[in-house]
Amino acid sequence: MKYGILGGSFDPPHLGHIEIARAAREHLELDEVIIIPNNRNPIKSRPMATAQQRMEMVKIAIDGEPGVALSDIEISRPGRSFAVDTLEELTMAMPGDYWFLMGADSLHTLPEWKEPDKLLKFCRIGVVERPGSDLDKEIGILPPHWRESIDRIPMSLKRGSSTQIRKMIADGESPEMWLDPDVYAYIQENNLYQPNE
Repeated sequence: MKYGILGGSFDPPHLGHIEIARAAREHLELDEVIIIPNNRNPIKSRPMATAQQRMEMVKIAIDGEPGVALSDIEISRPGRSFAVDTLEELTMAMPGDYWFLMGADSLHTLPEWKEPDKLLKFCRIGVVERPGSDLDKEIGILPPHWRESIDRIPMSLKRGSSTQIRKMIADGESPEMWLDPDVYAYIQENNLYQPNE
């Protein structure tokens, strides 16, 4: 089996995340993309929505999406979420070939991750070429022995990010063009990302 791992805060999950999963499945010929919301990202600030709310939004976002699954492996593990720990657990529980999926704009942070050399023993890196990104430059600054573990995933990714979506909601604007309608309904029902009173 060939698996893609798409980790992140998913605060909230948006259509770009689903597009990444689709492009990775097609280009890397993956059997399944597993979306893994993190408990606490060691690099980014704490999520605004709770772990349970983020899990629920991902469930809604991937409903009916073939070959895409959700895992609570990081949510159920206390403390910070490290890709190397997750991949080590997954490869023992579900042997197969793994790709850790990320955007080209995140590739330069790889040296800051916990035990990146060990991580690359468990998986390859699938990098989404976002519009306007200079992937050759990003790959070029990595250590030479890492470069052979990187696979490009070409796609015309829509602009939009979770940060932008949260800001739009806080500003009273509609982010419908970036969100599954049912995810947006969930956000509204639960009053998520509202401005601080």
